Amino acid sequence: MPQSQADQSQEKTNLLNTRVGELVANDFRTAHLFSQYGIDFCCGGGISLARAIKRFDADEDALLNALVALAAQGDKQQGLEQLPLPDLLNYIESTHHTFVREKAPLLLEYSQKMVRAHGENHSEIKPLAGWIRALVDDLMPHLMKEEQILFPAILGLYNQVEMQTCFGHIGNPINAMQYEHDDALQIFEKISELTNGFTPPAHACTTWRVCYASLAEFEADLKQHIYLENNILFPKALALTA
Repeated sequence: MPQSQADQSQEKTNLLNTRVGELVANDFRTAHLFSQYGIDFCCGGGISLARAIKRFDADEDALLNALVALAAQGDKQQGLEQLPLPDLLNYIESTHHTFVREKAPLLLEYSQKMVRAHGENHSEIKPLAGWIRALVDDLMPHLMKEEQILFPAILGLYNQVEMQTCFGHIGNPINAMQYEHDDALQIFEKISELTNGFTPPAHACTTWRVCYASLAEFEADLKQHIYLENNILFPKALALTA
């Protein structure tokens, strides 16, 4: 049954009073909407949606209508914070790590094609390709360190299995991963500047447009990935040592 105007109004009020990070944790599809409207849900997720809308000068009515419509669709990817740690680890690897491994080679391919076709005539192309390479070079070993070192250690803590590790307290590799998350986000800030927020110029060829659209998709997924680890996975792991 469709909502009444009063119910929709109350739902929008509730949304405005809820922290951005909480909205993302409850339904990760909202992250894509926040990215579209320029709202930082990763590091800026601790403020209410109302404050975020003002801070990032987003279109309040359009965003609220999109969020209400999303909620009405059902099938939310919600409750990830309630998953047992083994399931959460599997989710991160199968969803976000797989996404990076599938999409990163395409970004490299697109950017190199752009260098060959447009690098001499457009000054932003070669630096963009360099930053994309830097991002991929950072992320690939990062995934391996999580999968081969950190995640097995977290699983060992969860299962109360004594493991021989070279890093001491679990907080040490977690801190290292968080620093690397910050590095990846800083690289994406450079990429966003060079691409005018992933907006291709009017004269852009198909590869150029596909590259920018892929970068926008990659950034949205990466922010979800980092938010999930920093704000849900890592606190759960640290709580096991308390």
